[in-house]
Amino acid sequence: MSERLRPLVGEDVTDADQLVLKQRGGVVVFLESAEDFEIIHKCWFFDEGQDICFQAADSYGSGSGGGGCRAVIDLVSDARSNGIKAYGLFDRDVLLADQNWCLWWEYEDDAFSTARPYGAHIRVLLRWELENYLLDPDTMRTEANDEKMTSAHTAASVLTSCLGCASELKDKAAASIAARAANLTAPAPGFGCNPAKDGAELTAALQELLRKQGLDDPGDAMSNARQGVDRFDVPSAPPEVRWERLLRMLDG
Repeated sequence: MSERLRPLVGEDVTDADQLVLKQRGGVVVFLESAEDFEIIHKCWFFDEGQDICFQAADSYGSGSGGGGCRAVIDLVSDARSNGIKAYGLFDRDVLLADQNWCLWWEYEDDAFSTARPYGAHIRVLLRWELENYLLDPDTMRTEANDEKMTSAHTAASVLTSCLGCASELKDKAAASIAARAANLTAPAPGFGCNPAKDGAELTAALQELLRKQGLDDPGDAMSNARQGVDRFDVPSAPPEVRWERLLRMLDG
């Protein structure tokens, strides 16, 4: 059995695909993209291949959305209608796209996980996006070291650095949320990094970006979003716990 049934993008789901999945047995989990497949299947759950078959939605054609959460929903529905034990998994930021503010701002994990806004067989991740699970201090320590692995970076020092710019990270998240709420484009991933901006300078730059996109009062919009983001922060908690909580609301 190959890692994906059909790696070619641009083809529709066929009866043959359904038949292979059905004969294979076990559980099929549809993911939003090939990038998600690379992380979840190849890096995290490569030993579960006998029991779980991961599939990237964008390996199918436009008839199923060509990837993304809508394609996942369609694929799960279609597969289950054919007797396949299919489930779907996608990022929390789908709630931003759908402006499901009640669940988006839910900071109690149990309440969030219990909710099933897209049906019983679709699971929404706790964190903003799948990539946020890669922001593990020990993993970042490895990436932060130089090629000879001679730097002094530790998981604790990386975590301290991350939390040291928590305010800037929360402001960038607030800007992304404000943009999505107004159906505008969120700031690019590297915004404010080259040249580096922090504190009030970064806040002002983010507000100006939103203003140029047509948002009438970006300061107020970002302030409101920032209040929601701050609810996920636990400054009094141990650093690793605080970072883990923040990753729900940081735009990865």
